[in-house]
Amino acid sequence: MAKKKRRYNPNLIRARHSYTLSEIAKVYGIHKRTVHSWRKQGLKVIDETSKPYLVIGAEIKQFLKDNRRKRKHPLKPGEFFCPRCQSARKSLQNRLSVEITNKRLGRYRQAIIRGVCEVCHCPLFLFSSDRKVQELKENGLMLTEHKATLFGSGDSSLNTDIKRGENGESKCKK
Repeated sequence: MAKKKRRYNPNLIRARHSYTLSEIAKVYGIHKRTVHSWRKQGLKVIDETSKPYLVIGAEIKQFLKDNRRKRKHPLKPGEFFCPRCQSARKSLQNRLSVEITNKRLGRYRQAIIRGVCEVCHCPLFLFSSDRKVQELKENGLMLTEHKATLFGSGDSSLNTDIKRGENGESKCKK
């Protein structure tokens, strides 16, 4: 069974208060042994010799922020995050495409870069801007334009009962 990843909100803790390990566990809804493992991983307590262990709120906040920062890895140009491999991967070169949308990102437009993982062949997506797409093209990455199209028949199922009259007015079938 895969280990469930948790995100702990550091803003639930007050920086100038002291907390016991069981109080920290109660705030985050976790087992107190999890907080004991945090102490072994580097969560600083006020005094290691006295029990119950007390921790300053600012130390808890810093510990949680540092742990979140350790898990993040910036992607290099041309890399995607593969959800199946759980790591940064490059796409198959012949399967890269870009779709420029009409959504605005400040001065730029949103771009969706699509690819396929070179290891597990899982579909990959990267939301970016048209400026980043130009930079990738200048660095030698071969991207093909992906046109947004609608698939299906020309007759809409909503308009099948309507006939147009001679003067352009619609008349419903009965």
